[in-house]
Amino acid sequence: MSRIAVMGSAFNPPSLGHKDVVEQALTQCDQVWLVPAFRHAWGKNMAPYEYRCQMVKLFTQDLADPRVSMHAIEHKIATDKPVYSFDLLEALQAQLRPEDQLFLVIGPDNAAAFDKFYRADDIRHRWQLLVVKERISVRSTKIRAALQHHKPVSAMTTPGVAAFLATHPMYGEASS
Repeated sequence: MSRIAVMGSAFNPPSLGHKDVVEQALTQCDQVWLVPAFRHAWGKNMAPYEYRCQMVKLFTQDLADPRVSMHAIEHKIATDKPVYSFDLLEALQAQLRPEDQLFLVIGPDNAAAFDKFYRADDIRHRWQLLVVKERISVRSTKIRAALQHHKPVSAMTTPGVAAFLATHPMYGEASS
């Protein structure tokens, strides 16, 4: 039996906050699957999906832990609408053995509003919630803001992601 933590996120871009969430999930699960959102449920503007997938791939390489992997699946589930957590978990569960357990990783903000999630009761009934703490307040928003103001981001993300961001301007940073 495998215990698999599913961490869906925009990863817009991956941050050291995401890294801390992965580390917390690994204390309770055998694997962590990082799933970049194809479309955001609340219509948030994001960098192109392909770029975010490339950054997650670099992020997992930087973590250098074979228990952490990217699962870019949302574009296969629905191309014209957001993929909700229930839909994602159902698609992932279909690929697993019956004895494998999925855990939906959420932060304290989503835990407080979980009843508003699409099919929240069904998620609770079929899968487990893994609520992590926000121990490192480095969010993607801070990275995007730093890039827009031509500030370094290497202290907020992993080396591979920082290098990718340096060569792929996508967050409104103007080149000089």
